[in-house]
Amino acid sequence: MTAILKKIPISVKLTVAIFTPLLITVITFYFYGLQIANTEQIYPNITIAGTDVSGLTRDEAMLSLGLPAYVERSSNVNVTIIFPDNSKLIVTGSDANLNHNARDIVNEAYSVGRGSGTILDAVSFLRRSNADKIAFDIDFLLDSNVLSSKVTAFVEEYNDRLDASTPAIYNDKIVMTKGAGHVNADINTVYSIVHSALYQSLDNGEPVNVTFSLPESDKVELDIFDVRRKIMSEMVSSEFDPDTNTATECNIGVDFDAIEAARLLRNAQSGKTVELPLIFTHPEYSQEYLDSLLFRDLLGQRTTWAHGTQSRLENINLSSSAINGLVLLPGEEFSFNETVGQRTYETGYRAAPAFARGETIMAIGGGICQTSSTIYAAIRPSELQITERHAHGQPVAYLPAGWDATVAWDVLDFRFVNNTNYPIRIEVELEGRHITAQVYGTIIDDFPRKAGWND
Repeated sequence: MTAILKKIPISVKLTVAIFTPLLITVITFYFYGLQIANTEQIYPNITIAGTDVSGLTRDEAMLSLGLPAYVERSSNVNVTIIFPDNSKLIVTGSDANLNHNARDIVNEAYSVGRGSGTILDAVSFLRRSNADKIAFDIDFLLDSNVLSSKVTAFVEEYNDRLDASTPAIYNDKIVMTKGAGHVNADINTVYSIVHSALYQSLDNGEPVNVTFSLPESDKVELDIFDVRRKIMSEMVSSEFDPDTNTATECNIGVDFDAIEAARLLRNAQSGKTVELPLIFTHPEYSQEYLDSLLFRDLLGQRTTWAHGTQSRLENINLSSSAINGLVLLPGEEFSFNETVGQRTYETGYRAAPAFARGETIMAIGGGICQTSSTIYAAIRPSELQITERHAHGQPVAYLPAGWDATVAWDVLDFRFVNNTNYPIRIEVELEGRHITAQVYGTIIDDFPRKAGWND
């Protein structure tokens, strides 16, 4: 054996003497590196968010970081963006998928010194024991796609609403939006505001409110006077319509102070609404009120008994029918002859007894004086203005003396004027042998009537 060793060259012996310790060292470091790798520990002098995680496994490091506090911070994040119309875009941390990256940071801390091989990783581990500390921070990240989608949907809806804003009347006010149709909210601008506010809320630990303003524009002023022309309406009072014997439609006047509206809009920010009270001018009479007044009151009535022949009754009926339903407007004059017309055979009148020059004669239309007399007797006690009336030459059997009114074509007429402020309607009907005259109108402020008007 000794002889064999003597035959080994000196160079070989030197090589073995030199590399044997090195090999042992390498093998030792290899197994040491394997031991370190198998421990899954983070290398020395490494901190995460101020917490020393050296020598901890990744799971142990996650536990040491106090992550429930980070989760609570994230859940408390709340941002409200207030738009010019007072609508609100509200975004929470959950809405933006805001979350911490602790797991990624722990993995990154674990990777320090690793990945170069077993031996070099062991060397790196030894070096980390005396090296400067490496500090990692935990960050909060949000999902930009989710946040962008929420912001875009809200801003587009707001812009559509702003573009469609036109001056409108609500209750007793006119509401106008400055810049409607000319300015819009920019999606990217709103996104940037929300993004910054979310992190501000995260840092402060409390909700953040931001007032959003639209950009100013040269085309933000409404044509106030054009708006006024479209909204303004004239006051129209209800009046009596003689064609329908009813009240016409009325209209409430509507206006607003255009000068004040221009001032308010000029001083407002784009997108802001301004309100101005409407000026209403109510008509003197509404349609409903005037209808309730028309022909409401009985101004006078009288019933007389018609004697005589059938021809006389037919003459009374014809003359009554010609007058029945006649309406006189305020200031208009009633004329018996003009209303009834000339009494002729062609118009249906017949010969019947009549008074003439103190005698009873047969005359075409005989008996119609009872129609005129009954009307006169109905209104005689009232204050309607009698403009023409003639008494018979002798008393009539159907009325007291002084209550009659005789007529003769182109000679004698019975006239009176509607001197009230409302229309009057004359109703005359023959039923059997009773002729009844009624005059309807409107009594305001105790329209005077003489005593015994309805006797």
